[in-house]
Amino acid sequence: MLSAEDSADRNVEIWKIKKLIKSLELARGNGTSMISLIIPPRDQINRVAKMLADEYGTASNIKSRVNRLSVLGAITSVQGRLKLYPKVPPNGLVIYCGTIVTDEGKEKKVNIDFEPFKPINTSLYLCDNKFHTEALQALLADDNRFGFIVMDGERP
Repeated sequence: MLSAEDSADRNVEIWKIKKLIKSLELARGNGTSMISLIIPPRDQINRVAKMLADEYGTASNIKSRVNRLSVLGAITSVQGRLKLYPKVPPNGLVIYCGTIVTDEGKEKKVNIDFEPFKPINTSLYLCDNKFHTEALQALLADDNRFGFIVMDGERP
């Protein structure tokens, strides 16, 4: 059972994630330079770093110069963030990185990394023109289960 303080902390975390999801869902970019990366708790940083290095090689072949540079920049930023973690945190790791277009039409670099408030058992790597938040929304699903027991005092 959670204490009142733990419950309040958890509610604050849930509120922060909901707010983050809203801002991430509204963000849009040009091309496929927006990276959504989710690493589950028991995964290895080295495996993800190698996968990103392979992706960097693949992204070098993108024909559009602007998109290629955006994707390569985003992959480099994610690699830099990964280096800050000696191992995957106990609840996993979520990274969103990319160049978004603001309401004024200007480009802005976004780089968000955090450990979720409860374990996230999803592995995800996507480059797109938007951030993928479906796995974060699944975290917010209420996992409290309850039921009803109906008893009747009459004998048959």
